Amino acid sequence: LFQVSGLAFTFAAYLVDLGGQNLLLLLVLAAVVSIILGMGLPTIGVYVMLAILVAPALVKVGILPLAAHMFILYFGMMSLITPPVAPAAYVAAAIAGAPSMATGWTAMRFGWVAYIVPFLFVYSPAILLKGDVTDIVIVTVTSLAGIWLICAAMTGYGMRLMKMGRRAAFFAAGVLLMLPHQVSETVLWLNIAGAAGGIALVAYEFTIAR
Repeated sequence: LFQVSGLAFTFAAYLVDLGGQNLLLLLVLAAVVSIILGMGLPTIGVYVMLAILVAPALVKVGILPLAAHMFILYFGMMSLITPPVAPAAYVAAAIAGAPSMATGWTAMRFGWVAYIVPFLFVYSPAILLKGDVTDIVIVTVTSLAGIWLICAAMTGYGMRLMKMGRRAAFFAAGVLLMLPHQVSETVLWLNIAGAAGGIALVAYEFTIAR
């Protein structure tokens, strides 16, 4: 139906036009569309539909095909825990006897990393094992470290319970570490600053905890 009606081509062209020359804007639009179109659908159905409608727009602007398809697959699946539909979260709420909408928002908070990682697929293909070994190792380590720091900030616990100021510092260091250094030399220096700050924070917390 998509191919016969021409909807697939038209939709891809519309996304590219709407995103203009701004790749980040196009990715945000594609993410929102993927979540909306994926609501209430099974995994295979979501991927097939998004591979026809959204992925061509991403590939057309020069994104690596593997990164484009992983991007839409991740966000298509995030519809399972994204309110107002969030079927997976609502099933869990029914089992636990918890409020449905509150469970959906909590699921989003716990699954925050899955909303960020797809962007890393696009800006840092090394995380998909595309590139030289050194780059792959650096991107993987910095991404994992950044995720850990942000998770510690969100839960308020690293080596011990942390106050808001310390949580904000952990969050900032984690964000700096997760920035894709391939974008520019400035971002690379931000990565280095995030790594230095993260190491200092963890070392301090470890010393105090002991």
